[in-house]
Amino acid sequence: MCRVTRNGGRPGISKQEWIKYAALFVLAVAAFGVAAIALMGPFNVDEALPPARSLPTATSSVTPFPTATATSSLTATATSTATATSQALGIELPAEPVVLILGDSYTAGVGAGRPDQGWAYLVAGQLGYPTNIDGVGGTGFAWGGGARDDQGGEYEVRLRNIAANPAFVPNVLILQGGQNDSQITNPDEVKAAATQSIEAARRFWPGIQVVVLGPSAPQPLAEDLRTVNSAVRDGAAAANAPFVDAFEAGWFTTANSPNFDADGAHPNTAGHAYLAGKFLEAWNRLTQ
Repeated sequence: MCRVTRNGGRPGISKQEWIKYAALFVLAVAAFGVAAIALMGPFNVDEALPPARSLPTATSSVTPFPTATATSSLTATATSTATATSQALGIELPAEPVVLILGDSYTAGVGAGRPDQGWAYLVAGQLGYPTNIDGVGGTGFAWGGGARDDQGGEYEVRLRNIAANPAFVPNVLILQGGQNDSQITNPDEVKAAATQSIEAARRFWPGIQVVVLGPSAPQPLAEDLRTVNSAVRDGAAAANAPFVDAFEAGWFTTANSPNFDADGAHPNTAGHAYLAGKFLEAWNRLTQ
């Protein structure tokens, strides 16, 4: 029996024929499933799942991305390690020390009542060795002086000029500075200049003992020296020279800076005396 669909079209299929075809279809599907299972074999849980992995416990220090706290901790660890390494180095004083102290306006005594009240002059007086003091304001390891860095007063240049005079042959060198190098935008340039200055001194005066005194300043200026301090410290470490880290040691604090500040950038007379005292403490450790 055939029927005509509404709206015209092809002949339809009877209800009895639908039931017959459906039953045949169900039987065919069932037979296919049984055959497939037989071919696959029994299901094994151990083979179906990948091997189990041990996951980090809650106390694991491994994290997918460092958090701000983790980053700060890593930075602090790296800083303390570098500082400890620098301070672990020492110098072996010659039988008859002849000292050269070279630096920036701090070494020149700027801010003190008189130049000879500057930290370098006070240190020289306390040590009692023949000493030449070469302080030029506005200069640094990489910064040659002047607003445009065009004065040619970089430390390596000045060391070369001093070495040209055979009448003065130092065997101990104290390099102070880094404040003015903060004007250099690339810390790697400052690091390289610090390393080169130390190595140049060793070429000019074979056997010379070198100590580096990093940048320092009364607060709040001191906080601006963090990056350049790290660069100078890394440069000293690359040259295997002791580094006196006034910044990390916190010589100038918020509490003491008002008593030691001359002009917002330099220590006053009391500040220079304080700086000299702190350096001499570090010197005693380096020379033990």
